[in-house]
Amino acid sequence: MGQSMVFKRSCLMAALLMGTASASASDQWPMYQANAAHTGYTPVSITPANIAFKWTKQLATVPLNPVTAAQGLIFVSTIGYFANQNLYTLAKNGQQAWKVSYGSVHSVNPPSYANGTVYVQVGKSTTGNPYFYGYKANNGALLLKSLFEAQWEHYFSPTLYDGSVYVNGGYYGGMYSFNGKTGAQNWFAQETQYDQWTPAVDDKWAYAYVGGTPGLHVTDRLTGKPVFTIADPNFQWNGYAMDVAPVLGGANDVYTIHDGRLIKFDTSGRKIAWQKASSYAGQPTLANGVLYAVSAGALAAINPATGNKVWLWDAPVSGDLQSNIIATKTHVFVGTADTTYCIDLKTHQSVWSYPASGNLTLAESALYIAGNTGQLTAFKLGLADLFVPASLPIKATPVNTTNSRAITVTNVGDSALTINSIASGSPVFVASSAATPFVLAPNQSKVIHISFTPTSATAFSTDLAINSNDPNEPMSLVHLQGNGI
Repeated sequence: MGQSMVFKRSCLMAALLMGTASASASDQWPMYQANAAHTGYTPVSITPANIAFKWTKQLATVPLNPVTAAQGLIFVSTIGYFANQNLYTLAKNGQQAWKVSYGSVHSVNPPSYANGTVYVQVGKSTTGNPYFYGYKANNGALLLKSLFEAQWEHYFSPTLYDGSVYVNGGYYGGMYSFNGKTGAQNWFAQETQYDQWTPAVDDKWAYAYVGGTPGLHVTDRLTGKPVFTIADPNFQWNGYAMDVAPVLGGANDVYTIHDGRLIKFDTSGRKIAWQKASSYAGQPTLANGVLYAVSAGALAAINPATGNKVWLWDAPVSGDLQSNIIATKTHVFVGTADTTYCIDLKTHQSVWSYPASGNLTLAESALYIAGNTGQLTAFKLGLADLFVPASLPIKATPVNTTNSRAITVTNVGDSALTINSIASGSPVFVASSAATPFVLAPNQSKVIHISFTPTSATAFSTDLAINSNDPNEPMSLVHLQGNGI
């Protein structure tokens, strides 16, 4: 593998593992607030004139959980109470791909996605136990089903990091880690019994902000052993639902909101760096060195170093902001009870709005609004968007003979995608049938054949680099691996 390829892959993998706002390397939305750091950031540059209504689907008569979008698919579940609750999977055109019905259970929680698998926690029924499920994303086949302990809780979506799945759970509260492939429990860490949160995770630790012993609870993500707690002495109890997850800044800084306060924890000094009481509510978002939060019903842009407000935006008609906040390279999306707005980060003015509201997701060149009426609304953003699998294993092959597999290159965006080059980092892997450049229309795919000719009886791996005009991921890597025998 060439030195430049090694450098590019190592940089990409570091970005993926960090999961911070500055390092996000994908415009998928695979979990709560986009990534394991819960920053609410997706690396898209918006042209407001290109935002256009796509479709609306009435999926249920009960509210919808936040959408997860990846692999050219949309995953969304219902919020009900001992009703016939479902997990829906839709294609990007809004047509249903598959559905799982759970019957009369207490809760079906928001889904998450990683490596071709959709994960969801399902609460207890009147006679049955709660389970953590994994389904094959493209067809809904059940891959894993793991029992966990719970009473009658609702949870945010699972947090996914480096092959493990981290969730809120426990009969009296806590945090679980599961193996993402097998569903086997890695560990359980006791926490005070609060629901409606999910851990934030980085390369060392898993983070929970809960009451009981109020503060930021830091756990070793590999062992589940407690590391330290930063106490929050000003915590005011307001119920057993946290309604917030920690946000990781990537520089020993963690942010959260509770009882009107926006709080910054310093995990290096193991102290509260600052806290600001300004009628803050909801989930903070962090992007491009700016913290965003709802303050007294308005959108506040905040300096993370000081906690001081930099600018404010208020909705032009009456009504407080109450949706989650999505930040992009150029704009912020946020909504009131009846309208979703797009705010320009340079002018601090609204440049687009639509009379729909709910949980917001921005992924793969589309904006989704999951409403309280069971209606899901989609908007196209007018961007090209490349989708390829993350890896391609090829079965063991005799030395100096050739085996091949195919990958599919798909444009899941809304404008033409130009593939400029496809190149392997090793001569034992060759991409055939791939004359470049070529153009894919929206929703169009092309099959690329990868041949593997091992030169010795050993393991081989490299990356297939696909360069395109995808504005957010101009180079996508497919990890190739095979064994010579």
